[in-house]
Amino acid sequence: MSGISGMFNTGRLALSANQKGLETISHNIANVNTPDYSRQEVVLTTTPPVVGAPGQTGTGVQVSEIRRVVNRFIENQVTSGESSYGQLEAEAGLLSRVELAFTDGNGTGLNLSLSQFFAAIQDVSNNPSDTSARSVLLERAKNLSQQFVTTDTQFKQVRIDADQEISGILGEINQFASQIATLNNRIKEMTISGQNPNDLLDERQGLINKVAERIDIQTIEDTFGQVTLFVGNGKTLVEGSIFGSLVGVPGSDNDGFVNISYDPGNVSSRTDITTAIKNGRLKGLLDIRDTTVPSYINRLDQLATGVINEVNQQHGAGYGLDGTTANDFFSPLTPTARALTANTGTGVVTVTVANAALLTFDEYDLSLSGTNYTITNRSTGAASTPGALPQTFEGLTVTLSSGSPIAGDIFRISAHKNSAASMAVSLTDPDKIAAATTAAGTPGDNGNAILMAEIQNKTLSALGSETLQVSYGGIVGDVGIGTRTAQRGLTIETSLREQLKNVRQETSGVSLDEEMAGIIKFQRAYQAAAKIITTADEMFQVILSMKR
Repeated sequence: MSGISGMFNTGRLALSANQKGLETISHNIANVNTPDYSRQEVVLTTTPPVVGAPGQTGTGVQVSEIRRVVNRFIENQVTSGESSYGQLEAEAGLLSRVELAFTDGNGTGLNLSLSQFFAAIQDVSNNPSDTSARSVLLERAKNLSQQFVTTDTQFKQVRIDADQEISGILGEINQFASQIATLNNRIKEMTISGQNPNDLLDERQGLINKVAERIDIQTIEDTFGQVTLFVGNGKTLVEGSIFGSLVGVPGSDNDGFVNISYDPGNVSSRTDITTAIKNGRLKGLLDIRDTTVPSYINRLDQLATGVINEVNQQHGAGYGLDGTTANDFFSPLTPTARALTANTGTGVVTVTVANAALLTFDEYDLSLSGTNYTITNRSTGAASTPGALPQTFEGLTVTLSSGSPIAGDIFRISAHKNSAASMAVSLTDPDKIAAATTAAGTPGDNGNAILMAEIQNKTLSALGSETLQVSYGGIVGDVGIGTRTAQRGLTIETSLREQLKNVRQETSGVSLDEEMAGIIKFQRAYQAAAKIITTADEMFQVILSMKR
């Protein structure tokens, strides 16, 4: 089409194209503060020309597409950064709570309680016949026991809270997966129809980033714009409009806390992916719940066991004002033997203390192979095959109390597990405090009280040849180092995250200045196109008037 009619059509196309440009800009401005929104732009191309003399004549402009302005590389970097940020944020937050458990606020810290307990023993040694000093010692012992219980409770509460958050996050991931699958279907429909589903793609990318913050993912996109999400070494969380789910399954070998399983929609096909999670908030929570805090609880139990074991041994060797001896100061140790859930037999094992002086405070695995039992120290790896039960090793006696184990069954044995949680003072009568070395030496004999006071500075092989104070200081130091490391890592990751978002904003974000310039550009072009139509109309009117 050429001539005046061609001018009309060219002007009409120009009006439509520039109007679409203004509509797109208005959409950008409206979403300037919308999270995850990517700036959109119209792509203008010329329409096919008309062939004629003296040559081709242009026929105008058309909008070939309205596209998102995105940099795929930056988008992938942002998504990956969300996983690292989520892990470090979880770790820093929970470690700060762990550190608070050791804060000696209001004079109630464990370090102060230890010092006051041994100071009270020293006071008894200075005046062994003073009943009030003995009463103070019992009170200080109760305070120390309660401080161990309180610290243990705080540690375990961190694990409980982490476990509850894990369950909540699994629900969030499943919800996001469902929404992504729905968006996949809508994106496919629009893509097939020849449309660019820009807003849907932005919405889906925001959901993908939310999933990535919670768990590390891998993604691929097909020709229809549908994205497939993988978690846990290749498990398909979302594929097209189909999605699986992540579920928490309580594990009895982990104090009842949940392990994470992938459920493709069939309970019988669930796969445990807990160890395959490498990043994201879930990884941070799992590490704190299953590794970091349990290691602190174990060391706290060892410390409590060191106090109980050493004080009880020395106290039992002395005599009280009432002439009694062999009395425990603290409630005696209660070794544990736990059958692992994988066991198929019915055997029940019990453990007792045979020689308190030989205890190591390590954990052991007692396993049955054929008719022989193997005892393995989980810390040193040393193993022995003593044969049938009962057997005595490293201060413990193990007995098969009932049932019948089957080859492959394993029992986890510990002399110190839960010592902090169950620590209590056994003595109630101040006269039974054994300050004297001999019965004949009471009430003025303080020899045994002096030996008890020296426990504070005694190196204990069961604590790695450290004193009680040094062992406690080591726990506090490691907690502090872990907390500072996590906080520094979070600070760095937060900075990197912000930098990536800023880079994305420079590419995909809405700049009001640029949009205002675009408004002027399209407005002027729209006005010029309207002028073309007006001019063409005037020319047409001239021709019509000539024919009258």
